[in-house]
Amino acid sequence: MILYQSYLRDIANRNNFRIDSAQTRVLNENKSIFSSKDSYDLFLSHSSLDKDLIITLVNLFNNAGYSVYVDWIMDKQLDRSNVTRNTAETLRQRMRNARGLAYVSTSNTTASKWCPWELGYVDGEKGGKCAILPVLNAASSSFIGQEYLGLYPYITYETMQGTGEHNFWIEEQNGDYVVLSDWLKGMKPIKRS
Repeated sequence: MILYQSYLRDIANRNNFRIDSAQTRVLNENKSIFSSKDSYDLFLSHSSLDKDLIITLVNLFNNAGYSVYVDWIMDKQLDRSNVTRNTAETLRQRMRNARGLAYVSTSNTTASKWCPWELGYVDGEKGGKCAILPVLNAASSSFIGQEYLGLYPYITYETMQGTGEHNFWIEEQNGDYVVLSDWLKGMKPIKRS
């Protein structure tokens, strides 16, 4: 399924996720479980206006076994509202140390100055290891991102058949799919059977 803001907010409310120092500390502890070498499965490119949704996404990724980089959690010293060479170089290093990029597409992302830059950088640096993670406003809406977003596969969140556990999937516009962990290892999406 494509994720919806209401679904993520329901999870956040059930788990008492809030943007405060205690929640950030918990997320830092989750990060340390996965990332002892400053490397990550995914660099999460997102609008800073979506912090409440990002906390829940980080938790979902961690629960599925993925480590993610989020600048305001891992590099609190960065001021993304002020473009500097230091900020750009720190982000470049983090993107190089990630196996791929998830571009979190919300209504706020279109106003971001950093998200398109991050997507383009990883696309060039990692040979296209980028995917769009749409988070829609309502369950009745459909995903229509900026035209260049259609160049990339998108991420869905589905139950693994036979396990009851959720995982993230990479899907192509034509319906081909592969589980995120296999995609990060270089496997290509295949036709649904």
